[in-house]
Amino acid sequence: MFFNNLLLPALLFLIFTGLISYFLNGYVFSIFSNNKIIDPITSRSSHRSKATRSGGLSVFLAICISLAFANSTAALELKPYAFLAILFMALTGVADDFFNVRYREKFFLQIFAGIVLLQSGYLINNFHGIFGIFIIPEWLSIMVTLFVFLIIVNAINLIDGLDGLASLISIKFLIVAGGIVLVNYSELFLFFPIIIGGLLGFLLHNFSSTKKVFLGDTGSLFIGATMAFFVIFILDGNSQIITDKYISRPLMCVLILLYPLTDTLRAIILRSYKNQSPFVADRIHLHHRLVDKGYEHWAASSIIFFISGLILFTNFLLFQYIGLILCIALTLALMIIFYYILFK
Repeated sequence: MFFNNLLLPALLFLIFTGLISYFLNGYVFSIFSNNKIIDPITSRSSHRSKATRSGGLSVFLAICISLAFANSTAALELKPYAFLAILFMALTGVADDFFNVRYREKFFLQIFAGIVLLQSGYLINNFHGIFGIFIIPEWLSIMVTLFVFLIIVNAINLIDGLDGLASLISIKFLIVAGGIVLVNYSELFLFFPIIIGGLLGFLLHNFSSTKKVFLGDTGSLFIGATMAFFVIFILDGNSQIITDKYISRPLMCVLILLYPLTDTLRAIILRSYKNQSPFVADRIHLHHRLVDKGYEHWAASSIIFFISGLILFTNFLLFQYIGLILCIALTLALMIIFYYILFK
């Protein structure tokens, strides 16, 4: 009965947000096109026809409209400071899409958003047995929470270079995190179908060859900040998470973000080796390798989505039997195998 009461509102808000997002993406695309606000075509561009970076703004507006309705029905509880931090990241993205904010300034704005997020009361105050450590001091909790926030926000921002990739990775995260939150925190659950609906409406335009839109920094920073909040929420030692009996919380959080974390770490290492800025734009990402091998964008994004989903599912099945260390070893082995099969 509990799940039935949530299923219908979730489905309605999924469809409602999807329709608003689809309409807004088309409408805002027309405004951008008519005003010549077009994403320039360069040697790094994945498109060869007219495209705009309006997708993130449209998704953000669609989600805000749905959140307002959901909150007014008392079916959703908004965490004010978390919402302010995410809103600030979205506005930072808008400024970057229009005015090209330098990465140093953008990084400081991310730190500020992370500090605002800390006021929500959620902290990574427990390592849940990793390295034999459980509860950690408050000063260390604050530092770790800020670090995780910055890593996730930038990881999602850096992988947004292929049609559908950031959105599909985010949808996988939202499905898993939504299932976890649903059991003990139903007042937060509607966030997940609302955001998924916004992304699905966007994807129909993102994969279009005639009215193509990109998330831009507005979308990637907004979605990244949202995902960072829910990771911090899950890792907070005071949160009651149903998956504790099946898998380690830190391992699960790494696995649901496996591709953005892995690809970002690899890109930073390679750029540092070449004495380049970790945030320089180039084509050394793993998803670019798939495209260079001849895969269409939707195919490359789908391959990464299914591989990361398979590794997550495998760990869920085996963790109770083989434990943390062997699960990590298995994950590394699978990543190496898939790298040589698909990306090498």
